Amino acid sequence: MPRRVNLDFGDFETYISNISSECAEKAAEEITTSLKIKGPYWTGEFEGAWEVTLGKDIPASQPRQDTRSQKEIIEDGPQTRQLTRLKAGVDFPSMPKQVTSKYTIGNRMEYRDIALDLEPGRIKAGGNETADQDWYETYTRAGGLATTLALATGKVSKDPKIKNYKGNLNR
Repeated sequence: MPRRVNLDFGDFETYISNISSECAEKAAEEITTSLKIKGPYWTGEFEGAWEVTLGKDIPASQPRQDTRSQKEIIEDGPQTRQLTRLKAGVDFPSMPKQVTSKYTIGNRMEYRDIALDLEPGRIKAGGNETADQDWYETYTRAGGLATTLALATGKVSKDPKIKNYKGNLNR
């Protein structure tokens, strides 16, 4: 009967766990930045309502703060886009090391399904849209999300603390 061998990779397991955490954090930062850039931007409220959490659902519970009517907002036109990037450990929790976890990325605005083109209503054929129709589905399904993930992984792999691993593999 074959003998069972319990392998302990020690430092290497910690190293792999740290890489996973770093990749998840960088990917969450880069994905939210891409969503903010590609999404609609009139008053800045939708852009500012993107959130990253550790595994929890993000409710669509934030009402519109702008007191102007929809007609007034459209007549005034979109404001100049000002991007606010989210940073792991500052704007959302860092990924725990050595624990399997996941990030959830979502928008808190009550009208998010319309802004994401998941429900009809955002495109009015007026020529003043600040995001392409079906921008969200195009990003998530047509390669934009995959490209962002690949770029984030590439950035993490070039990080000196990841690239220059000098652990003890012969324990």
